[in-house]
Amino acid sequence: MRLTFLKNREKRPDRISISPLRVDVHSHLLPALDEGSKSVEESLDLILELRNLGFQKLILTPHIMAGFYPNSPHKIQQRLLILREYLEEKNIDIEIEAAAEYYLDAFFMKELISKNELMTFDSEEDGKKYLLFETQHLHEPKQLFEAIKRIQRRGYTPVLAHPERYNYLQRNRLLVHQLYETGVLFQVNINSFSGYYGNESRELAEYLSVAQMVSFLGTDCHKQEQIEMLQKTMDSPMYKTVLRAGEILNNRV
Repeated sequence: MRLTFLKNREKRPDRISISPLRVDVHSHLLPALDEGSKSVEESLDLILELRNLGFQKLILTPHIMAGFYPNSPHKIQQRLLILREYLEEKNIDIEIEAAAEYYLDAFFMKELISKNELMTFDSEEDGKKYLLFETQHLHEPKQLFEAIKRIQRRGYTPVLAHPERYNYLQRNRLLVHQLYETGVLFQVNINSFSGYYGNESRELAEYLSVAQMVSFLGTDCHKQEQIEMLQKTMDSPMYKTVLRAGEILNNRV
């Protein structure tokens, strides 16, 4: 049966082919902001590893989560400047930008109806402002679709971080399609294709890829262990199939 949930769907971007992947849209490499990198030295080491994997631009996305990681755009931008200066001192030639990974909580819902500008990664090519957000893992948030509406009303394009890792989506393919048809873009973690986050995450990542519902890929890099798995995953047949499918938008931002 064909699923149709077209009422709020925006026009999808034209599918484009990318080979190799030059831009990473999701990582935790700004130092001392969340559970990712703890220092500029650690950030440098991880950035060099990602550059060796072929990335020319990194969009760093620290968590914004009330009560755990109460980061602000000002704090994130200040930390970005510090890291940029450090990379310049070390003569490291790679572009870094900052956005955020917003957790869907009461604070985020209030931010969406405020006049505050939220942190996004943007495309000069199509003029879109992509807003990365995450949710709890076990159960569908009651305010999920209301949050999506608020994001879209603000003129942002919602991008759901690593949907393949959420238990409630692993159990509910219908909801996956509902989200997609509502206008949500999916950012899948590269390491999900190797089973790094478990078989259920791998299966949903593969499902999304086959269905051409993956709009962005991300490293979601926090630590060295993930770099080592990335090296293996990016050499795998499944990952190369994902790239050949031609639906990934990373290199537009």
